[in-house]
Amino acid sequence: MAARGHVQDPNDRRLRPIYDYLDNGNNKMAIQQADKLLKKHKDLHCAKVLKAIGLQRTGKQDEAFTLAQEVAVLEPTDDNSLQALTILYREMHRPELVTKLYEAAVRKVPTSEEYHSHLFMAYARVGEYKKMQQAGMALYKIVPKNPYYFWSVMSLVMQSISAQDEKLSQTMFLPLAERMVEKMVKEEKIEAEAEVQLYFMILERLGKYVEALEVVQGPLGGEEKTLCSSKENSGLFPVECMCVDEKSLKSTFTLCCQTFKMTNKCILRKCSTRLVTLYHQDARNFNKYRSKRMLLDLFLEADISSPLEESVKSMSLCPEEDDIPWDSLRDNRDLTVLVSWDPKDRQLNEEHRQRSLEEDTLWLRLRSLTLRLIGCVSALTHPPASRNSEKTTENGVAAKPSSLQSLLSQLENTLNQATQFSEKQLQVRTVTDRLANAGFFCFFCQDNIFNFHFVRFYFISVNQNMLEKCKGDLLEVKDSHSMTQHFLLENLVYFVESVCIVLWVSNYCGSVLRPLKSSLQKKKKKKKEASTVTPPVLSAYQEFSSSLQSLLNQALEHIKSQEISLTALKLEALSLEGQTQSEAEATFTKTAMDKVQSSYLRSLQEIGELLKKRADTLKSLKI
Repeated sequence: MAARGHVQDPNDRRLRPIYDYLDNGNNKMAIQQADKLLKKHKDLHCAKVLKAIGLQRTGKQDEAFTLAQEVAVLEPTDDNSLQALTILYREMHRPELVTKLYEAAVRKVPTSEEYHSHLFMAYARVGEYKKMQQAGMALYKIVPKNPYYFWSVMSLVMQSISAQDEKLSQTMFLPLAERMVEKMVKEEKIEAEAEVQLYFMILERLGKYVEALEVVQGPLGGEEKTLCSSKENSGLFPVECMCVDEKSLKSTFTLCCQTFKMTNKCILRKCSTRLVTLYHQDARNFNKYRSKRMLLDLFLEADISSPLEESVKSMSLCPEEDDIPWDSLRDNRDLTVLVSWDPKDRQLNEEHRQRSLEEDTLWLRLRSLTLRLIGCVSALTHPPASRNSEKTTENGVAAKPSSLQSLLSQLENTLNQATQFSEKQLQVRTVTDRLANAGFFCFFCQDNIFNFHFVRFYFISVNQNMLEKCKGDLLEVKDSHSMTQHFLLENLVYFVESVCIVLWVSNYCGSVLRPLKSSLQKKKKKKKEASTVTPPVLSAYQEFSSSLQSLLNQALEHIKSQEISLTALKLEALSLEGQTQSEAEATFTKTAMDKVQSSYLRSLQEIGELLKKRADTLKSLKI
């Protein structure tokens, strides 16, 4: 119930006991105190809303809602009632009612900066981006402050992100946002780093990398106006200048790096591919890097820019050969640099180091086997659809080559070892804990995929086990404190990797099943049969492809929602509150959070782009 201290209202003294009861969790006493107050002051609307909050918290939701609406229909404009209703609606998970509340307040007090600002934020919480844009501009006309103008610009960016029509995003929302920022640039009204970053984001989304580079190289690249006012004689002024200089230097370096990465993306990718070939010649020294780089290149490129077979061939990957010297692996990590506040009996010891090495070795084996299995899938030949073909299984798919069988056996053995490792009931601290997260789960999914278990993976996709492990907010801000859940992004990467493997295996199976379907159709024509029973394998494959399409759509929607959430957090960086802080710590904290938000946002965008490209390849699965 904070945020009431600044309210200058004669009734504040009467309401304070109710606030205190609610803050301390004594909801019954809050209700009783509100009833006493309402007997003496029937028109004290805030007391009625505070009583509704107490009722809500004691499980009487219907009664609380009825009481609150008695006040809401009166369209109150006092701060106490508005803030109390806002809190109540949030606890009821009815944010759309907050927008109606402040829409009415703005109609009654059209020049109120505070009410317009609350209305804008209410629209942001319910995703009403067009109304956000309008509210931002209305606020700017009343109080011409830069943050309000750029709230409107950011609203356009959010409209472009949430737009179903990509063409509309590129031809209307983003160009309009660009023109709005350019207007402020020409009029030399840019005041904050967040405004420059927003401009850079717009140009990046429009693919205008040259213009983005010009922004970095021009006067806008993180110079930053410093308002000295009455602070010239303050002892804090030199510290503030140092903070601005430090932040400007770091921000400029970051923007330069971003632009360099964008303008040299293709060159860097080609260089990485060539380095992989070079490292392959000295496999004993670069095995860990090579496997990681090869897998990354396959996930990013195979069957997008070039066929899987060509990608594997260019890497000189031989699935039958295991060139990692497992017996010669050494742990070169210095785990003593890790600071631990655990009791002495739980400090890192030799047993922990050995377990950590064992865990990492199992992880490396799983990744290596994944790479080799992908190579094996790419090398599979398409069996001819005839009676004289090689031995086939009951569902018509050719028997797997011995090399694939051998690798699958190794994968299952390694998974069993990893399972036993993770199930050991020893209270032993691990360093990476890789085998306890979704990454380990994804290997079981991949094992099913490589075994061509369509039905089994179909149920996995329906239950969305992998995707469910990606749900949640990557970054959440509560009471000015930020919390990150970085493992969600890692889980999302594992999900996309599994999707890539599903598509490659499915593509191979499709190429095997197409001749079977064609043969059945020819027989049907020859015999002129009215109907032919579709083999279970064909119907199962088609059902599987359909469920996979649905799963990818859900994943893309999840990624888009995360992008919107992170972009909304960036919006808060444009608020006026941040400009009043003068402490160096606050400045550096803000800079660090900006980097975290930008990093997560870029990662989500890259994952989303890759998943969209993979989704496009689903068309090739039709038989």
